[in-house]
Amino acid sequence: MEALRAALAALAGMLCLLAVCGLGCASQETAPEKETVHLLVKVPRTSHDVVFDESITQIDQVISKMADEFQAAYGEHPVDIEIEVFEQNQYDSAIVDAFDTDRSPDVLYGDYFNMSTYIHSGRVVPLNDAVSEAVRADVHGYLWDMSSLGDKVYMMPYLVRQNVLAYNKDLFRQAGLESYIEEGAIQSWSRKEWTHILDTLAARLPESTYPMMMYAGSSQGDTHIMTLLRSAGSDFFDETGHFNLSTPEGIAALRWIQEGNAKGWFPPHSENLEIEDCSSLFREGQLAIYMINNASIGRYGDTIGLVNFPGPDEDGCATTFISGFEVFDNGDALKMEVAKDFLAFVYGNQELMSYSAGTLPASKAVAAEYGNQILAYELFAANRDNVVDFTGSNPDTRAVREVFYKEMHELLMGNITPEEAAANIDALCNEAIDDGVATSVLHE
Repeated sequence: MEALRAALAALAGMLCLLAVCGLGCASQETAPEKETVHLLVKVPRTSHDVVFDESITQIDQVISKMADEFQAAYGEHPVDIEIEVFEQNQYDSAIVDAFDTDRSPDVLYGDYFNMSTYIHSGRVVPLNDAVSEAVRADVHGYLWDMSSLGDKVYMMPYLVRQNVLAYNKDLFRQAGLESYIEEGAIQSWSRKEWTHILDTLAARLPESTYPMMMYAGSSQGDTHIMTLLRSAGSDFFDETGHFNLSTPEGIAALRWIQEGNAKGWFPPHSENLEIEDCSSLFREGQLAIYMINNASIGRYGDTIGLVNFPGPDEDGCATTFISGFEVFDNGDALKMEVAKDFLAFVYGNQELMSYSAGTLPASKAVAAEYGNQILAYELFAANRDNVVDFTGSNPDTRAVREVFYKEMHELLMGNITPEEAAANIDALCNEAIDDGVATSVLHE
């Protein structure tokens, strides 16, 4: 009996030793595996070039690379990142219509003027805790200003496109306008010069070839038409960020467009055209002047010259489109935190940030390293002082755009006067702005 007790005691000691060594014990449970976090990242179909990687042609390829590297490096949880590409004209169907479903985005990449509306839904979370001091210092300050409300950052800027106008040099030469062609510059012309140029083009261009873009068939591209309404000196917005075209300058710009339409400055029936119609005409050499940005000039080679939009002063004006990331709160705190960790990882990784080097990078470090390889980088960087704000403090840009183009359509049809157009645009767009303010909810 004593021998049996001794054997049992020895066995118990051995089992305890095994437990201490982590080799198992009947009472010890294996630690559960951490759950896999699934993130849905949505991105509009967008062309994108990178100066050091010719295989990149779309921005979603860059975001896929970001996702792959984050999934491999992240140690807090296993992560599965799904990337969904949608068409540029389907923001609301891809985002708003997906709210409260399993297809609601956790992260959205896109253009700020399209994405800003969602901030006021209360679903876009502040990203201050994902922005390190080093990242804040690296990204241009004016981009943080445009991506924030108050002291809260709601979007992480990744890259910038600056919009100016391009003119077809051959068509200018055909019309006897060689003296206006300048190489290696973003030019600016006075309103008197603009009027002379457009009148000359209308009189001398071949049949089925037209001086300048104009369209009002939908809201697509309407921000460029808004920019043209600064041509007589209008600031477009008042000090509160509301539309303010019912001024002598605003009315004069509307009259300039309406009279120009009658003089043949624009393609026929421009009130029914889309921006893509004008893009096609420009590509085919049937339009002398069209909108362009620093990311798209490469496709035209030496066939075009650059000029600012006619604006309030002699330097003219340009616009800036910021693209970057937002994070949504879909009711899952873990997903939200992992999504913010994803952005912190990207912005802390110089290699991933360098994939913005094809347009104007938000990162100063990337611009310093690759600026001399980015087409016309110095030209557009030097033109930054001429950039104007085309959104104001508008909490619902998309609602405003659904109003604006319809009034331009009526102006081009000749159904309303410039005075009536100014009054209608101010009243209807400001009503949309005020409705947006009244219904705005910000995530805290």
